[in-house]
Amino acid sequence: MNTFMIDLSNNEMKSVNTDIKRTVNSSTINEIQSFESLMKESLIKVNDLQMESDKLVEKLATGDVEDISEVVLASSRAELAMRMLMEVRNKLVEAYQQISRIQG
Repeated sequence: MNTFMIDLSNNEMKSVNTDIKRTVNSSTINEIQSFESLMKESLIKVNDLQMESDKLVEKLATGDVEDISEVVLASSRAELAMRMLMEVRNKLVEAYQQISRIQG
């Protein structure tokens, strides 16, 4: 009877370990998906800001803009967003290179 109890506790431990592994794997996958969606959203927003800036510059060239500060603000937003995106990209590339050096 004691052997049965020990076997039962071992099976329970294996079950708990399996559940923990499943939880870790699923949470890791969710983090990866959320990072991927975050990056996609960021790219879309930067692209939208660039397109808005381009439209306002066109309107400025044709004389359809009443307030030049709108154009300057849109251009500044687009430029800042692009710089930020490039910095994030640079940091990701740098991290990848460091990981590659550690593994190699």
